[in-house]
Amino acid sequence: MLSSIALLPIFGYPAIMYGGIITFILFLLVALIGYRIFKGKCKLSNPIKWHQTMALLALILAVIHGILGLSILLGF
Repeated sequence: MLSSIALLPIFGYPAIMYGGIITFILFLLVALIGYRIFKGKCKLSNPIKWHQTMALLALILAVIHGILGLSILLGF
């Protein structure tokens, strides 16, 4: 069942591909926010809270992406 969700075609490509792209972009965004906080150039109202929230969101999406990928390999 999970493998059918992972392999669901969206615009001709499997849904798991889009999950990986979004996860990668979120991790880059987390790194960018952290770098800008470190340099003191972050213009967000509460940059630490944004950094933590984006990191949590990226980790949750990465776990979902990993589970979907494993479901394809293991066949569940």
